Amino acid sequence: MNSLMLGLPSTVLVGKTMPKKLFYEFLATTAAVKDEFVRLIMRIDMVASIKEETLHIPAGGEVNEIDVLGLCLRAGDGEGVEVPYAAIDLIAKGVPNKVLFACEANGTMKLLVRRDRLYETTWLPCGVASVELRGTTLSELWDSLCSQVVFGNSEPGDFAGRVERKNRIEELQRELVSINKKRKSEKQIAKRNALFDRARAIKQELARLEAGV
Repeated sequence: MNSLMLGLPSTVLVGKTMPKKLFYEFLATTAAVKDEFVRLIMRIDMVASIKEETLHIPAGGEVNEIDVLGLCLRAGDGEGVEVPYAAIDLIAKGVPNKVLFACEANGTMKLLVRRDRLYETTWLPCGVASVELRGTTLSELWDSLCSQVVFGNSEPGDFAGRVERKNRIEELQRELVSINKKRKSEKQIAKRNALFDRARAIKQELARLEAGV
């Protein structure tokens, strides 16, 4: 993987290929997760190591180092590229450092991070995918990287609150779709009215959340 695709400074670059066995043999895993490593991942590269020694930004909170792992995935068979989410989740939870994952396949790249769960970008052309290293501490920088993956911008402020709001919006949107389906098939007027009231309440809450109130 060409690490320069992400626009990273030369001081943090490593460019070292890592044996896949290093992950699935030394981290507690299952046969299904091991199969993802073997079947879906062609190569794992240590693209970069972002820490005080390489970027001259002090550690912050629990963040002492951020690694960028490049995963070269097997090309799709016409139905798209299968992303090894379980393998990525295992690595993110099993290694001590924070990890930004860069999955590459068919000339495109997808970035992933793990916070309360895995978050990902869409597939982007490799020449377009990049990240900005922004922050006065590694903790702020990590929040900024996560913000770029989750929200498409590098603003680190109140990341946890923004993620909570995003998750709540998605939860309400799913509930609204379900309620609208139920309303179409519900025959009892009282139940239809109750569903209508709930849908209206959801729309009001969505409006507040989307406005950032």
